[in-house]
Amino acid sequence: MQLKSITIIEQFDQSVRGVHSFSADKEGIEEANARFKAILKENGFEGRDEELEECVEDGYWIQGDYQAFIAWSEKS
Repeated sequence: MQLKSITIIEQFDQSVRGVHSFSADKEGIEEANARFKAILKENGFEGRDEELEECVEDGYWIQGDYQAFIAWSEKS
């Protein structure tokens, strides 16, 4: 059995601030992408929608001491 998931990790000043996990199916990916965008906006992202999409594709955003990452995991 394999467990696939997407995890959003938020860090501030090198301390974990939040962890959000989603299933790696179509619905989970959509939820994770929407949550990642919302998290960035909540933490000061002010760029255009195209720039926000680039952050999702890149899987990270860093603003000063704040960092948000998307991690894909697969475990057998």
